[in-house]
Amino acid sequence: MKYDAVVVGAGPAGTVTARFAAESGAKVLVIERRQEIGSPVLCGEGVSRKIDEWGMLDGKRWIANKMEGARIYSPDGTMVKLSAEMAGNETGYVVYRDIFDQELARKASEAGAKILMNTNATELLTEKDKIIGVKAKRYDEDLEIEADIVVGCDGVESKIGQWAGIETRLDPKDLETCCQYTLTNIDCKDAFCDFYLGKKIAPGGYVWIFPKGKDIANVGIGVLGNLSESGMPKKLLDDFISNNPNLKNGNPIRFLAGAVPVANPVESVRDNLILVGDSARQVDPITGGGITHCLEAGKIAGETIGKAVEQQQFDKETLSVYETGWKEAFGKKLKRNYMLKEIFLDFEDKTLNMLADSIKDIKFDEISTFGLVKALVLKHPTLLMKLRPLMKISSEV
Repeated sequence: MKYDAVVVGAGPAGTVTARFAAESGAKVLVIERRQEIGSPVLCGEGVSRKIDEWGMLDGKRWIANKMEGARIYSPDGTMVKLSAEMAGNETGYVVYRDIFDQELARKASEAGAKILMNTNATELLTEKDKIIGVKAKRYDEDLEIEADIVVGCDGVESKIGQWAGIETRLDPKDLETCCQYTLTNIDCKDAFCDFYLGKKIAPGGYVWIFPKGKDIANVGIGVLGNLSESGMPKKLLDDFISNNPNLKNGNPIRFLAGAVPVANPVESVRDNLILVGDSARQVDPITGGGITHCLEAGKIAGETIGKAVEQQQFDKETLSVYETGWKEAFGKKLKRNYMLKEIFLDFEDKTLNMLADSIKDIKFDEISTFGLVKALVLKHPTLLMKLRPLMKISSEV
C-alpha cells in the first residue's frame, strides 16, 4: 500500500485535510479506527458561521439550529449578551455532528481520497529514522502503509505525534473533562447558546446549553482536569439540571463524555509529518471549541500536501508552509485566549460578578476584544497589571 499521504483519523480535521490534498492532486488514504464516522458524537455540536464562507458542505441537512448569539451568566446570574459574530466559534450553528462528519467524509471521497474504517494505527513505519508511513491493524490483518507524508488527526494526546517525538501529553491544568446530555421535553425559547460560569457550577470551565430545536438541547459541562475528581463533572451537571426549572423535567436521549485540550498548541510539523486539529491542540482554550479551527487548518494542510507532492519535497521546511498558514489564520487568537484562560482562573466568583455587571450593557456586536479589555481596565484599574499582557496581544489580533 503506497500513498502520497496517509491521514490517521476521519474526524473533521482528517477528512478536510484529505479532501484538499486529493483536490490538489495527491493520492490519499484515510484510516479510522471506529466502525462509523461521526459516531459516537464527542462534542457540544456548535460551529461558527464562517464555514458558510468556505463552502465545505452542501445543503443544510447537517444543521440542527441557527444561532443568533450567546448569553453568558456570571455566578450571581448577571447576563452578558453577545452577537453570533462576537460569541466565538461555537455559536453560529448547532449541528447534527454525525451527519456533519459524514458529509465532510463524503466530500473527501468525492475528491478521490480513499477511506478505510476499522483500521487502527499501531506505530509509525520508519526507515533509517525517516518516517515512511504507518503500521496498522484492520480486523486481524496487519498492514504496512507507505506514504511520503503522515498526517496525525488522531485527537487529544495524539499517538502519531508522540511516536514522532512531539510531546502531546497534556498537563491536567490544560485539559477539560466534559460530559453532556441531549435533553428533550424542554422549552428552548430562542436561538441563543447559554454559558454559565462559577467555581461551584463548573470549576475552571462552564456549563453550556445549545438548543437543537424548540424542545431539545445539548446540556453539558467542562471542568478543568486539575480541579476535577472522579465523577465530579457528571454530578455537577446533574445538580445544575435538577436546579434549573426549564431543564429538570427534561428527558435524556443521549449521554456522552470526553476530554478537550485547552492548552497552547504544539509543534505541528516534522519531516514527513503533519498534525492537524486536536492533535496539534488547535482548540480555543477559553471555549474548548475546535471544529472551526480544524476545518481551516485542514484546508491549509491539504493544500500544503498537494504542493509538496507536486515538488516531491517532504521535509519540515517545505511542510512548514502549513504551520505558518494556520498560525497566521488563528494562532495569535489561541495564544491570547490561553493567556485569558490563565488570568480568569485566578478570579473569584465575586470578581466575575463584578466584571459581568461592568460590561452587561455594552453592545458587543460593536466592540473588539481589545476594546473589551480596555473598558474593563478603565472601570477597574486594579486589573491593569493582570490584563496588560492581554491588551498588547489583543490589539494585534
